[in-house]
Amino acid sequence: MSISQNFPNTRPSLNLNFARSKTLDPRITFTRTSTGTYVDESGVIRTAVADEPRFDHDPVTGECLGLLIEEQKTNLIRNNTMQGAVVGTPGTAPTYWSFGTSSGGISREIVGVGEEDGISYVDVRWYGTPTVNPITYWSFNSESNNSSFPGTRTVRYTFSNYIKVVGGTVPSSSTFIVVFNNFNSSFVNLQQYQVLNIPLTDTLNKKLIENRYSYTNGDFASTDTAYIRPYYQWNFTYNEPIDITLRIGMPQVELSSFASSVIPTEGSTKTRAKEYPTISGTNFIDFYNPNEGTFYVKYNIKGYFGVDGFNRIFEVSDGGSANRYTALLRGTNQDIYDGGWNGTLNFNTSLITFGDFYTYIMGYKENDFQRYAIDRNGNIDSNTDTSVTVSSFTPTELNIGYEAINDIRQLNGHISQLVYYPSRLSNSQLQTLLLQ
Repeated sequence: MSISQNFPNTRPSLNLNFARSKTLDPRITFTRTSTGTYVDESGVIRTAVADEPRFDHDPVTGECLGLLIEEQKTNLIRNNTMQGAVVGTPGTAPTYWSFGTSSGGISREIVGVGEEDGISYVDVRWYGTPTVNPITYWSFNSESNNSSFPGTRTVRYTFSNYIKVVGGTVPSSSTFIVVFNNFNSSFVNLQQYQVLNIPLTDTLNKKLIENRYSYTNGDFASTDTAYIRPYYQWNFTYNEPIDITLRIGMPQVELSSFASSVIPTEGSTKTRAKEYPTISGTNFIDFYNPNEGTFYVKYNIKGYFGVDGFNRIFEVSDGGSANRYTALLRGTNQDIYDGGWNGTLNFNTSLITFGDFYTYIMGYKENDFQRYAIDRNGNIDSNTDTSVTVSSFTPTELNIGYEAINDIRQLNGHISQLVYYPSRLSNSQLQTLLLQ
């Protein structure tokens, strides 16, 4: 049978093509109680006001990735917009930041302050000839944030920043690193210094927004408490002259296993609120068929929700925990599974890679559930269940990228497209849509 014959004749009653339209369907209620940042089509970081959806873009290609949905995160760096920095020799460090020791024949100075691609930055120049054998260094230090690691569970923190070479020559053998440092010798599950190597030659001839680097530490013990800070450090080679200027922009430290969207700060830590788009009430009833239907979604996930996973791709729900259908990331296994209909659906999984886009499609009818998904190896995974009791509940809402109970477990990624057909398409039609 040809693909055209397999393509459904039924028109979708809901077609949310976020990547193409870059708008929010009026049937969707969208909530985020704070501002949030996103990348526009020109590769510039923009700020969305509270309750404004974010249509994020690839910073290199300008391609729209779709609707960005993230959990709540806090940037623990109190001044990542570099307020207070003054050009000079050595210049004035931004508020809450300080220069470390300059020794061994190496000098440093702030030679520029500004904004590129919506990223606030300082330009720091290192120059001189190291006179100490074999290594010397100086640091561009952030003041301790007075942020204690939680003592109730193991945690991970992620440091990220933008950086590139804007002057001079990259040394042939000296190395530049960012050190993610704690100041408590009682840490037993983490090395004293967490090192992020920056391949400076890779930053040449690129925009600043193309050069975001991040590092996630290992788990801290549940009893650990301490202060944290990142700082920038050169490890110099003896007697090799150096003169190089680096642009450093908007560092961020957050309790997370991955770097989320940039959270600007100007004197205190700042929290970006969670967000949740919903279609409910008559807007939901008008497009949804409780007896049979088909969902198609194209999405990506950047990292686990919290430390436990269970990021929601979408969920059809009556607002309770028992009665719902949901597609979600399962724990820390990096696989997608199905759940719902009062526990009558047999689970099945499809492994994914964080950051990559995937498609997922499922059709439902009483005692007739079929799901297909493409996994990270490019294979089609399927989940068939002929005993699903679709009639076991009457849903009232579609939650896009989050879980209804307590408004949690956000996607932490993008929904490119979400389509709903008010009929259960045939298995061949499901596969045709999956591969389009």
